[in-house]
Amino acid sequence: MKLNIASLDLSKFGYVIAKANICDKHDRSTPSHYHWKILKCRMLIFSSSSILASPDTEDLQQVHIVFSKSGDNFDKLISLFLQFSLIQDGGIRTTTPEIFQICFRYTMNARIAPLWNTLGENYLINNRDFLITKGPQDGVSYNVLVNDKNILSMEIKAVKINLLNTETFMPGQWIRVLPSLNKAMIEEHYETLPQISKFRCYKDLRRHWKNIHGYRLPEGEGFYYSIQFWRGEPLLYPRICVIRNFPIITPTPQSLEKVIVQNFLNCLNLKMSNFLGAAITLQNVEDGNDNDLDSNKHYSPDTQAVSLCTPTQSTK
Repeated sequence: MKLNIASLDLSKFGYVIAKANICDKHDRSTPSHYHWKILKCRMLIFSSSSILASPDTEDLQQVHIVFSKSGDNFDKLISLFLQFSLIQDGGIRTTTPEIFQICFRYTMNARIAPLWNTLGENYLINNRDFLITKGPQDGVSYNVLVNDKNILSMEIKAVKINLLNTETFMPGQWIRVLPSLNKAMIEEHYETLPQISKFRCYKDLRRHWKNIHGYRLPEGEGFYYSIQFWRGEPLLYPRICVIRNFPIITPTPQSLEKVIVQNFLNCLNLKMSNFLGAAITLQNVEDGNDNDLDSNKHYSPDTQAVSLCTPTQSTK
């Protein structure tokens, strides 16, 4: 299925780059500068529906932000910068289709978690407790596009996803990690949180996965792996976020496909109902037909807003 989400007038949007203050006191769930930057980005996302944002994939401090130029949205954004200890880097820039696409994609994925969880580059899995659920689970493959006519669209296909994450690994084995599905090697196995960990306790680790990835780790603590990537220091991962191979992705029966896609659209409409200050409209353009979708159909009450607990924003 292909959906048109919006016809964009990019001149109505501003684009700024902000830098996270790495000298600021870090939350215990974000021990590295890179994760601190991601947390700041997500705090922006959940503070205003008039912005889209995405952390830079390489720079330790940069966050990319698209905002609506209407009203006092820029003044409100500057106020959020002060609140979250972010520094604007340069002036207001031209919003390109590429940066809009990147920021929309990241913002969408942040907002629809934990009901729909990111898996790799192009998959979302529909289960808050997917990490401890065995067997195939509902999901979608998706792609966000901005074409040469500046129409924001999304291609969606229902799938079944089987993580097969119950296996135990030994040092030296090659594995893949969630959510990126990047390949790495097991360096060591730990039955309890090791002293070398940058997290003081399992509670801090759970908050890390919630705040940075949107994942909800189970309350019960399992064992851990120290994992070595092709560069950098080894990183500590909980066992349930480590799998041997790429997940098994299979098509869904035709009878379930519409239900799964509709569940995704319900969540998207709920979490992104105000899209840069305007109501979101989903239009089916499959087979050349333009049909508005009833995105309130089969409303799921299980969706919930993500709350962040940081030194500058406390959970009520």
